[in-house]
Amino acid sequence: MRISRAQIENFRNFRRLDVAVAAHAVIVGENKIGKSNLLYALRLVLDPALPDSARQLKEEDFWDGLPRPLTKNDVIRVSVDFAEFEDDDRLLAVLGEFLISTESMVSRLTYVFGPSGGEDDEPIKESDYEFFVYGGDKPESRISTEFRRRLPLDLLPALRDAEGDLGNWRRSPLRPLLDEVSSRIDRDALESIAENISEATEALTGTKEVSALADEITNRMTAMVGSAHALEMSLGFSPTEADRLIRSLRLFIDDGKRGVADASLGSANLLYLALKALELEQMVEKGKRDHTFLAIEEPEAHLHPHLQRLVYRDFLRRRPHQEGGDKGEPPRPATSVLMTTHSPHIVSVSPLKSIILLRKTPGKESSEGVSTAELEFEDKELEDLERYIDVTRGEILFAKGVLLVEGEAERMSCRRSESLRVTTSMRSE
Repeated sequence: MRISRAQIENFRNFRRLDVAVAAHAVIVGENKIGKSNLLYALRLVLDPALPDSARQLKEEDFWDGLPRPLTKNDVIRVSVDFAEFEDDDRLLAVLGEFLISTESMVSRLTYVFGPSGGEDDEPIKESDYEFFVYGGDKPESRISTEFRRRLPLDLLPALRDAEGDLGNWRRSPLRPLLDEVSSRIDRDALESIAENISEATEALTGTKEVSALADEITNRMTAMVGSAHALEMSLGFSPTEADRLIRSLRLFIDDGKRGVADASLGSANLLYLALKALELEQMVEKGKRDHTFLAIEEPEAHLHPHLQRLVYRDFLRRRPHQEGGDKGEPPRPATSVLMTTHSPHIVSVSPLKSIILLRKTPGKESSEGVSTAELEFEDKELEDLERYIDVTRGEILFAKGVLLVEGEAERMSCRRSESLRVTTSMRSE
């Protein structure tokens, strides 16, 4: 299961974008070229966490090159094609009614933001526009929120607060993992553990020093707001009810000496990514969803270059035993990863066919995309090219131009010429 093609029309940076997508997508390009806008366009179709108020776009979301005022012919359209799902009955049940091709089994979902008036009406304000999302090639086949729940897109934003999310029970990816563990623990055993913890808690809080502190806190609060509004306070290790006991578990590092709040930003991000991967795999395994599209902005944030390569090699090049699937059946990837990056370290471990390069359309105020997904290479050629694109050569994908030379002497000569040019320029300024 994968997204096979994305098409965007009249949305922000894009007059018209049409790119093929492989099993995963690594989106590169300079700043302000539209990488985040590409992910947002996919969210308009697939993200269940995106409210309808965010799907109701504004006039400024239209491509700047469109003449103003907008007319009834000006619409924003985002289409997403899906392929390689015919061998999975669950995915076939979800996508089967939205087929646009029966030969290669391709389904399509389309988001449209356009005028809601009659044919003779010229929209003059934002309220004249509305959105809808439909499947296949029939606009009347509207999709429901249940569809997005089965095939959701989850976003990890660029300015994510991994430490804050790990510390907040409602947002932590540890929460669903602990809930699943709790459902497998014998009830009597959990009650017995709760009693032991309660006894240990009472032994400590029953000391006069600790109990005096609890009374002091309560008395101060009562003096501040009165007995009617004061909270009943107590000190303890954790809730002692069996149902709440599992939820009180917290992650520790350094052999239990420190909590996650004491970890570095890089360590917190690494832990967050590991927990998120486990959470997504578990949700597919338990049938809560059929597939996950995980969008990550700036995945290199706070990670050491070596860790960038290790972490995202695991995401993008998983080994067969990690993919799931029953014995005797081919493995089925449960997660498709789409990421935007400026890191040559991540590019160096990315499959060659996963690269999507965004660049300015010559002579136009628009961005265009170039994809490697449909390149026709033999396996040996692919392997050779992927070995060639190491961290140093991966910077080719971020350059405005590339100069090919023959031999080390020419390469060093070009570097020396560039160094002299920069030095001369600085002196003249």
